[in-house]
Amino acid sequence: MARIYREHTSPLSTSTVSDGRYIYNGNVVSGQQAAAPSNEIRQNRKAVRRKHSTFNIVSGLFLLAALSLLYTGNVIAVNQLMKEVNDLDNRYNSIVSNTEVLKAEIARKSSLDRISLMAKEEVGLTNPKEPPVWFEVDQDKIEELTKK
Repeated sequence: MARIYREHTSPLSTSTVSDGRYIYNGNVVSGQQAAAPSNEIRQNRKAVRRKHSTFNIVSGLFLLAALSLLYTGNVIAVNQLMKEVNDLDNRYNSIVSNTEVLKAEIARKSSLDRISLMAKEEVGLTNPKEPPVWFEVDQDKIEELTKK
């Protein structure tokens, strides 16, 4: 809407305003001249700038959506890695437990009491009553025997 300044009122200008016609730069719209042209230069009204443009708002929303997707993807990836680490930890603990069971079984089966008992009962071996005698063999005698 145009503003109407009534600094200089004249019968011609008041009639144009009441007729619904407006005056711009001192001229009458209908082609009639105003009685006293205004010496003032009217300034345009200052444009009101938006604080945030539509592009910035839409860009911010897309950035927020992208960041939330990245965050959600990161949370899902971390959860999968934690599940994998937990599964591997459980597998490691079961392997360690099996290893301990096998070590205990090896220690039980390789005990001297068990082996000596089996040797006496199954094979009929006995402990020697005399200590073993050590003797040395001459290398020359071994070579001589191998040549024959």
